[in-house]
Amino acid sequence: MRDSKACPILRAMILIEVLERLSRPWNQAAFVAAGGLLFVLIRRYRTGAVLLAAGAFWFVLCASPNFALMLQRGLTASYPDKAAGEYPKADAIVVLGGGAMPNDRDWVEDPADTEGTRVGFGLQLYRTGRAPHVLLSGGHGAARHMARELAEQGVPPAALVLEPDSATTYQNARYSAAIARREGWQRVLLVTSPMHMTRAAASFRRQGLEVIEAPSIGHETGYHRVQPEWHPRRSALWLTSRCLHEYIGLWMYRLRGRA
Repeated sequence: MRDSKACPILRAMILIEVLERLSRPWNQAAFVAAGGLLFVLIRRYRTGAVLLAAGAFWFVLCASPNFALMLQRGLTASYPDKAAGEYPKADAIVVLGGGAMPNDRDWVEDPADTEGTRVGFGLQLYRTGRAPHVLLSGGHGAARHMARELAEQGVPPAALVLEPDSATTYQNARYSAAIARREGWQRVLLVTSPMHMTRAAASFRRQGLEVIEAPSIGHETGYHRVQPEWHPRRSALWLTSRCLHEYIGLWMYRLRGRA
């Protein structure tokens, strides 16, 4: 019985690792460049030179802030900032683990300090009466950590429901949907980062839930520092990697019928 549970978890971990490696521009550039070196070694100099140049060009392009911001807009353009009180009411608020957590214990006093985090925006939705329950979804301690954060800000334990076992977005959706069916919830406000929302919402809808997208306001910590320009920047390279992770992930989920 234990082995039957371990196998899906192991497969999910392997899939996550493969996806992470595929989404890193430096790995992609290195793979192309390695092909170029191979052609040089077999004296196919022209083909080798083209591949080496392509690898270098791709790496520089991915490090360009303008290119990174273009990829980001493709993921976030459908989710403009919207105050928590403007959302319709639902049966529950589902907050996915990930992203930064607020460090200041007084962050509840200023909504602007919390709206850029998933758990913080989930709190704002709850405090504006959008739903009576908050489902916190995330493995490796993420759900429990978010529960502690919300409890410290006055959310009653009876309003909190934990899903602590998921390791992927697909598992977030599958395990959360099982809880929703058990509780009789049909309509949920889904909270995650804007870049992650397209894949997450599609995965939850695939599980039969009525989903209202409620992304945290702004972008994940660190990515807001990317300013429009063409000169390569390390921050832009990381933003490109994060965006490619989502594009590749969405493509794979659709291919496998998960989104």
